[in-house]
Amino acid sequence: MTRLVHLTDLHFGHERADLVQPLMAAIRCAEPDLVVVSGDLTHRARAGQFRAARAFLHALDLPFLATPGNHDMPLINLPLRILAPFRPWRRGVAQGLTPRLRIGCAHIATANTADPWRWRRGILRRADQRQVADFMRARPHEAIGVLACHHPLREPAGFERGETKGARAGLPALARAGVQVVLSGHLHHWDVGLGITADQPQPVLMVQSGTALCGRDGERHHGFAVLDLTPGQAKVTPWLVDEARRMFAPRDRRVFLRQDGLWHLSPQP
Repeated sequence: MTRLVHLTDLHFGHERADLVQPLMAAIRCAEPDLVVVSGDLTHRARAGQFRAARAFLHALDLPFLATPGNHDMPLINLPLRILAPFRPWRRGVAQGLTPRLRIGCAHIATANTADPWRWRRGILRRADQRQVADFMRARPHEAIGVLACHHPLREPAGFERGETKGARAGLPALARAGVQVVLSGHLHHWDVGLGITADQPQPVLMVQSGTALCGRDGERHHGFAVLDLTPGQAKVTPWLVDEARRMFAPRDRRVFLRQDGLWHLSPQP
């Protein structure tokens, strides 16, 4: 089994300070093989915010990979956003924009969907699609192909805003190349499975996780997702905050089984 923690939308610079240590403790308690961070490590892409995000991730003492979100590009400094939008990321995170890793039964790729020209909305670039597809085609047959990106490649009900340019055309090709699971954030909204029901299997398992730490008014259900992957099976468990006790705890787990190239929702709780 390979265990991943999916963490997204930390928003250091506008984070819930009271949840930082509980979040760190919960992630350590989950004992993942890898932490996957799908963007918005910072709120305004400032050096101090990147330092805080990097300190948090390194303090976990766990391997991690991360890819940018739209908040990891400058917003107000328009010349920097257009000419060198990811310079703060490269200086602050010390990882590339699209790291990839093979760990256990998971082949994990990232796509940088942050778009300096549209800032809030994203883009699935053709170059990223080609690189992800090549990486997935090289995996062993039994390995599970996982793609992490900030913007959703399919949008949950109520969010049909065209957030990610190129996603509608690109997702089927990525699925054919071997992408079986997509981890995303951006919406600060939870949706595990995104349309997969007992009667409706899907080729790609979407795990849309909510914000981990964002402190904006009205934010709810802070947390992260734990994925337990074995060939042919994915168990997804949201860990959500208990506001009364200021701690994160696992909630209802969903189990998905892969048969004939499709993910099926298992009746197993």
